Amino acid sequence: MNNIVSIVPLNKKEVRDAIVSYFFYETGYGLAVVASTPKGICYVGFGDQEPMLDDLKKRYAGATIQEQKTGLHKLALSFIKNEKVPELPLHIPGTDFQLSVWKALLQVPFGKLSSYKAIANAVNNPKAVRAVGSAIGDNPVSYIIPCHRVIRSDGGLGGYFWGLEIKKRMIEEEAQTPDIED
Repeated sequence: MNNIVSIVPLNKKEVRDAIVSYFFYETGYGLAVVASTPKGICYVGFGDQEPMLDDLKKRYAGATIQEQKTGLHKLALSFIKNEKVPELPLHIPGTDFQLSVWKALLQVPFGKLSSYKAIANAVNNPKAVRAVGSAIGDNPVSYIIPCHRVIRSDGGLGGYFWGLEIKKRMIEEEAQTPDIED
């Protein structure tokens, strides 16, 4: 997939002043919540409504959170459907290390898998496999930053914040979907 995803870091002060618009949508992976600031997508989660909303509010404590659809949500939903979209901006908080891990995840090709160890090597910190796993688990925009494409070196699925069944479906769907051409 040749979609371009850009990351605009969101600092702690900006989180407190942010206006976050969210809405629940049905996707091929079940119910999802997509949230955005005016600058980009800031959250994507899957599963049950209440835990998703609780996690969104926890991650963006202090922000003004409102239920409202936005044009950015449409872009994110098209991306999740593996449709070609113009640049998709992400506006997310994270440490420098987390941001480096998430940028490395964006380099894992559509339909391919990587390992926690390979991602640690990609961020030039080969001994940080556990820290990489934690950063992957803290990814606020599931699927768009493809944390589901990371498995253990022994071939085991590892974990997934939204549940292993959803991770398996995402991996299987990508393996069966032809890559998008320009």
